[in-house]
Amino acid sequence: MLISQAFDWLPEAASLESNSVDALIWWCIWVSIGVFTVVITFLLYSIWKFRAPDGEDLDGAPLHGHTGLEIIWTIIPTVIIGVTAVWSAIVVVDNEKVSAAPGGPMYVDVVGRQFVWDFTYPELGITTGDLRVPTDRQVILRLQAKDVIHSFFVYETRIKGDAVPGIVNDRVRFTMKTGTAGKSYPIVCAELCGAGHSVMRARMYVLSPGDFDAWTATAKREAVAAKG
Repeated sequence: MLISQAFDWLPEAASLESNSVDALIWWCIWVSIGVFTVVITFLLYSIWKFRAPDGEDLDGAPLHGHTGLEIIWTIIPTVIIGVTAVWSAIVVVDNEKVSAAPGGPMYVDVVGRQFVWDFTYPELGITTGDLRVPTDRQVILRLQAKDVIHSFFVYETRIKGDAVPGIVNDRVRFTMKTGTAGKSYPIVCAELCGAGHSVMRARMYVLSPGDFDAWTATAKREAVAAKG
């Protein structure tokens, strides 16, 4: 087993989309480690091989470059960047597909304002200060902001989206895995939005489909009672 696999470097992969994102993250990490290792190896070799003798004050011999090396170190980064860009595009497109499963996705209107989140379920007529979602059903958040730019982020979903005044952003789409029912995850604002930025927190509660329906029924009754 690799040493890297012995530690939980990343938060729990709680959404279906998190697996592809994590694979891309690890690709970037290992490529960065490889490039760093090669660069440092050549650097240390050059320090040892071409160091000036004690008492030597003369300039070294002039160097005019090496065409072959220049071609190599141009092609390799180009290939790495190209692979990363294409892979990233595939992940984004795949993760943003609207679910075609029976029942379709669940839409939630999310409003960010200094320094709280509001969550409205338009199909249910419910507004809450915490987000509740069922497992095994795609959730599409429609992000908006009342004042400044905010950024909605739940680490465990790996999906983040900006809430910008005057714009509705519906690109935050995720589906929670079956095993996450009964868990809760912190919702943070990932964009510096003012003095209260650090306390702009909420929680996302993941429920089984049955528990979500039960919560919906209770929340509806409470909403009706509050209006009456």
